[in-house]
Amino acid sequence: MAGGRDERVSDLFFTDQSSEGDPSEEGLVRYVSGDLVGYLDGAVVSLTSGSGLSPASHEVLDTLVHNLAESCYFEVTRTGNRISDLTWWTDSGKTVKVREINVTRTSGKISQIVIKQYDAAGAVITGQTLTGTVVRTGGRVDSITWVES
Repeated sequence: MAGGRDERVSDLFFTDQSSEGDPSEEGLVRYVSGDLVGYLDGAVVSLTSGSGLSPASHEVLDTLVHNLAESCYFEVTRTGNRISDLTWWTDSGKTVKVREINVTRTSGKISQIVIKQYDAAGAVITGQTLTGTVVRTGGRVDSITWVES
């Protein structure tokens, strides 16, 4: 996780993209004429007018990111001196787990990354686990294959 900062949605500034027109690519979102609009399920829909996204449309959005609480407690777990887990909780009392990243190493090198999204009760959300398998060539990362489950 590279450096970041806490922001509230009300603090964000969207650049008007009206001159570019409505989005025309699946999953693309633009700020057009004062409205956030997205191209979902083959149609342009407002994301701010309460149009009610269908579950299929909602899934097109980056669900492992957009559900993260605005404020949370972040925990780093190390095995030896190496990071093994990154965990987001609703608060410092670790009341409810929001998201977790598990890092697996083989011979000291990262071989797998598992990202899990949790619901409001702290249970893993079915279909919201992303597993990345690291492929190396000559000891260097060649690619990471991601599978959602």
